[in-house]
Amino acid sequence: MTLQVDPQALRAFASSVTGAADALGSWDTDAPYAYSQSALPGTGFSDINARSHLATTHALVNIRLRLLEVVDISNGAADDYDIAEADFVAALAAMDPAR
Repeated sequence: MTLQVDPQALRAFASSVTGAADALGSWDTDAPYAYSQSALPGTGFSDINARSHLATTHALVNIRLRLLEVVDISNGAADDYDIAEADFVAALAAMDPAR
């Protein structure tokens, strides 16, 4: 079975996903955690806050990297007019697991 590819549509999709990835990369996750770091003195909140900040940052970086992998796969597929659907699905499935 083949997947009929509209190269322009696939490139437009890749461009849209690139925009989403770029937007994620511009988010300021530092400020909210910095503002709340000194909240609830005398508790373990500051330690949890620091770990939460690190987890949030890593999660967003991983999401952005995954989106950019989808962009690379989509742009690569856009260069071919007919690709095997299984090949496209396999390329998406072969992305590195989340870090």
